[in-house]
Amino acid sequence: MLKLKKEQLKVSVIITNYNYAQYVREAIESVLNQSYQNFEIIVVDDGSTDESATVLRNYEESYADKITVISQKNGGQASAFNTGFEKATGDIVAFLDADDYWYENKLSTIVKYHEKYDGIQHNLLINNEIPFVLLEDQVGKQRRLLEEYGFFGTIPTSGLSFTYEKLKKVFPIPTEYKICADLYMKMFFLNEGNEIFSLNGAFANYRHHDNNLWFNNQSLTISYNEITLNYINKNRYRKNKKMIYRINPAKMYTKAGLDLRKINDSTTRIGIYGMGAIAQELYLELIAKDYSVTFFTDSGTESEGTTFNGLPVIPFRLVAARAEDYDLLIIASSAQTEIIAELKKKGFPKDKYIGLYL
Repeated sequence: MLKLKKEQLKVSVIITNYNYAQYVREAIESVLNQSYQNFEIIVVDDGSTDESATVLRNYEESYADKITVISQKNGGQASAFNTGFEKATGDIVAFLDADDYWYENKLSTIVKYHEKYDGIQHNLLINNEIPFVLLEDQVGKQRRLLEEYGFFGTIPTSGLSFTYEKLKKVFPIPTEYKICADLYMKMFFLNEGNEIFSLNGAFANYRHHDNNLWFNNQSLTISYNEITLNYINKNRYRKNKKMIYRINPAKMYTKAGLDLRKINDSTTRIGIYGMGAIAQELYLELIAKDYSVTFFTDSGTESEGTTFNGLPVIPFRLVAARAEDYDLLIIASSAQTEIIAELKKKGFPKDKYIGLYL
């Protein structure tokens, strides 16, 4: 919580760049064009070999009062985050990937909420079309999911901001995080007892493209989940705090009163909402029980033709229209409350899905 008035709050915007000369202009321009103008931009170029240096030098010369550019040897996302944070002087620190960009009301929105909350996350639109995830406008859920279930949130770099003073306890980030440093940052922020306020509104564009390291390395992302949990538990052990254990999704469902054995029989045609670690583990559990999973879906899939675990991925918008193609949709995501709310809004039949209010 910040005690200064909104217009007095300075935002340090940290942009990390690696060979994104074709995109970083749009990222920087999206900050310069914000309706809220009390900010500094710190661009960390992490050893780019393309034309990034020229692009960034021109911006630094043109906006010397706003933009600082730091060039370093390639060390990965955590290394670049650490460098940027060392230079930050703002009351709030907001992060932006060089291949994404913000909408012009991003800073004015988060500054308003940072007057009350130390952590903010908001939705993004994938290629300006599909929401990255469904989020509730609430506080407390993120930390509870971490501590009770060992689940991690999914909002990436460009939708995260924190008050500087609270974030000091999180940095520096271990440099082994070549990607997913935002995962470590968010989880350790929560582990320190802080809350994150969630906004379902989209205030940024998340660019899905061939060179997007996070989007194209989901298996590596899952491994970083386990690395992060190990770091968290080492920290909790030193502080005599209860350890956090990831609960196998099938066991979690049973624990919460949703016994998968209640599914009629092996001929029940099942769809799974989610394509993260929870969905993956639940899918393997279902396969072990010889249930018939026929497709996956999630809010980030734009078109047909992709697969997950060898099964077709159907865009979420088409699932309701194809009710005859399956018997049951199992929601395998930590955003179940939000997903169920969306299903209800779309008039989705209640007997066609099961999930938990986590």
